[in-house]
This record gives sequence, C-alpha cells and structure tokens, in this order.
Amino acid sequence: MKITPLVANTFASDGGAMFGLVPKMLWKKKVTPDDMNCIAQRANVLLIETEDKVGLVDTGCGNPSWYPERERAHHQLEDSWLLPTSLEQAGKTFDDIDFILLSHAHWDHAGGLLTPEEAPVFPNAEIFLRSKEVECVTGGDPLLYKSYPKNIQRTFEVLGERIFSVPDDEPEVLDGIYLLPAPGHTEGQAAIFFVEPELAGCMDSVKSALFAGDNCPTQHHLRMVFQTAYDTYPLKTRAWKREWLPRIASDNTLLLFTHDADAFGAWIEADERKEFVVTETYLGTP
Repeated sequence: MKITPLVANTFASDGGAMFGLVPKMLWKKKVTPDDMNCIAQRANVLLIETEDKVGLVDTGCGNPSWYPERERAHHQLEDSWLLPTSLEQAGKTFDDIDFILLSHAHWDHAGGLLTPEEAPVFPNAEIFLRSKEVECVTGGDPLLYKSYPKNIQRTFEVLGERIFSVPDDEPEVLDGIYLLPAPGHTEGQAAIFFVEPELAGCMDSVKSALFAGDNCPTQHHLRMVFQTAYDTYPLKTRAWKREWLPRIASDNTLLLFTHDADAFGAWIEADERKEFVVTETYLGTP
C-alpha cells in the first residue's frame, strides 16, 4: 500500500488547551503562540492507495465556509478548503475515495463527511471506526455534547448505512491496516497501524507506521504529561503512551501526527531525561 500525507485544513487552537497541565513557560519553548495565545495546527490526513482501493484516514474539518463566521474566526480556519486541492495534487477527487478510516469523530477529524445540505462529500466511500467510538457518538451521553455536537451526530444518522463498526477483536480492516484501541483523547479513539507501507517522499523501506490520533497530536506531545485539555480520559492517554511509545521507539515505527504544523511524522527514541525525543522528522516530501 502507498501512503501519501495530505493537509486537509489549517487552523489554530489555544496553546494552553493543547498542552493541558503543562505551564506555558514550558510549552512555549516548543511552539510559539500568537497574540491570542493560539498555536498553528494542521488537520493532517492520509491518502491510502492499495491495489484496488483508494481511501483516507480522517477527513479534517470540512469546508471552512460551512462554519459560522464567528466560529471560523475563532478557529482561524483558512479561507479556502485545502483538502480538494491536496487530493487533486495527488491525482484524486472525492469521487475516487472508496473508504475512510476515522481515528475518532471530533469536528477536526470527521468534519468533512457531510455538506450542510446533508449530501455525502465522498459519495462512494464506506466509513470505518471503532465500535466504541460509534457508541460514543450515537449514545446520547449529555456529558459528551461538546465532543460530538449535533452536526456530528446528524452526520452519523444520515450516513448510517455507510458507517461500519470495527470490533476490537477483529481490528484488521484491510490487508496490513489495523484500527487498534487508543483510548484517552476519546474512549473509542483508534490508532491506525500500517504494516510495511510505501511512504510518499521516503526513500527507505518502512517496517511499520502508526497514526496515533490525538493521544500524540504533534512531535511536542511525546512526554507523558504533555497532553491536551480536550482529552476525555487523561490518565488513559498517559497509559497509552506508556504502553505504545516504547514499542514505537524500539521497533523503529514511524509515528504519524494528526495536528503537527511542521511535520507529518517522526521516528523517535527513548531518552533518560525527556522520556522520548525525535530522531528524524517525516515531511512527506523527498
């Protein structure tokens, strides 16, 4: 399979929210906030090409024009939608997409599935995500109203027949592609694991790659306590990192980032003082 990282959207989030309990004096050494205390982010998605199918991992925020002006300004969304342009540069259109794998169903990962007129953006795509995440979106828990607002819930209602729940005991959705449990940011979040992918812009062969969802959204979130305030279950985020980051480092797995504004991924190694550090970034280009 071939993996090509794409930018679906650019936006900004409050720096304090993106680093949770970490004091600003520490996180601002890693990324510089603007005058509003916001940091630049991307909605990074993956174009997947197999022998007979074309798919995406996540869809980003959707068309910025779909959002109210106030919300668009708050998130500093770009003027024009980047995803169709990114796909076009890769020789694809929305109609070419056969499947979509969602890490989770927050607005900046599943926001591009349905137009305001409730038309499917990807008319030929089947959508896969962990069973637990489907339960979280459709279960009606009032405590999750901010995580899964009405437009996301409506997306799942309209596209219901196209949405497939992936059980944890059968995580392989396509040959060499697995949706693995990664609770923390959301209870049903998936980390998408790839076996021996061909990576765009990477000359060397890669044994494995992992799209980690928002448990590790950027290269600056490798330390256990560097996590977002948006995490529904913060201790589970740290538990996931404690289990998976040593594996990623020891196996030389490429860690792919959902929101890093500078790199699509990185190879990491353990460090006695900093827990884990980046040894090489993956930019998606030669």
